[in-house]
Amino acid sequence: MTRPIAMARFDLGWPLAGAFATVLSGLVLGALAAARGLPAWAPLNATTHALYGPEVTRTALDLGHTGLGATIHVAACFFWSAVAVLLIRRAPRGGSGLAWIAGLGTATMAGLVDYGLLPARLSPGWELVLPPLGVAAGLAAMGVGMALGLMTAAALGRDRLDATPRPRTAPTTGTVAPRPEPPPSPVEQLRHPAPHVLDQRQQRIDPADVVTEDPNRLGNGMKQPGDPETEERPDR
Repeated sequence: MTRPIAMARFDLGWPLAGAFATVLSGLVLGALAAARGLPAWAPLNATTHALYGPEVTRTALDLGHTGLGATIHVAACFFWSAVAVLLIRRAPRGGSGLAWIAGLGTATMAGLVDYGLLPARLSPGWELVLPPLGVAAGLAAMGVGMALGLMTAAALGRDRLDATPRPRTAPTTGTVAPRPEPPPSPVEQLRHPAPHVLDQRQQRIDPADVVTEDPNRLGNGMKQPGDPETEERPDR
C-alpha cells in the first residue's frame, strides 16, 4: 500500500488542518460577535446551549461555559478536519486546488449536517448570537482554515522529501572526458612493437608484403651487402 500524500496523513495534515480551522474560525466568530456589541466569547458560550439552554449566551467568561464551549469547538474542528483528510486519502497527488476543495467542501458538509440533519438542540449554537450570514462566515472560516492547514502540510512534506539524503554521485568537473585513442595502425604497430615482438625496423618488407632478412643486420661492419675481402674489413 502506497503512503498517502502529505496533506492526507493523520500525523501531518490532520493536526495542521484542525489547528488552523480552530484558530481561524474562532477569530472570525469572535470578531463578528464583537461587531454586534457582544463579548468575543459569546459564540463559544452559545456552543454549550445543549447543556444550559439558550440563556447561556448571556453568561460571562468562565470555565464552565466558555471553557467547555471552546473544548467542543476544538473537537468539532478536528473532527471535520479528519473528514477532510479522509476525503483526499486516496488522491495520488495534491496541491492548493485539492486543499481548497477538501476544506471548503468539508465546511459545507458540516453546515448541512449541523443545521440540516441534527436537531436544533445539537447545533453549534452560533445562530443564537449571530445572523445567518455570520453563521455562514464562521463555517467558511473553518473551511479556509482547513485548506490552509492542508497546504501547509503539503509544503512541509515537500521540504522533508527534499531534505532526504540521496546517494552520492561522482562530482562533475564540467570538462569533457577524453576520447579513447583509436587502435594503432599496422604501420604504427611496426614502429612500436610489443616487448615480445622483434623490432621489425631491422627487417625489410618487400612489395609482396613478404618479410625478408636484412643482410646488413648480420653486423659485418660494411655498409654494402656481400662478403668483403679481408683487407677491406675496417676492423682488421
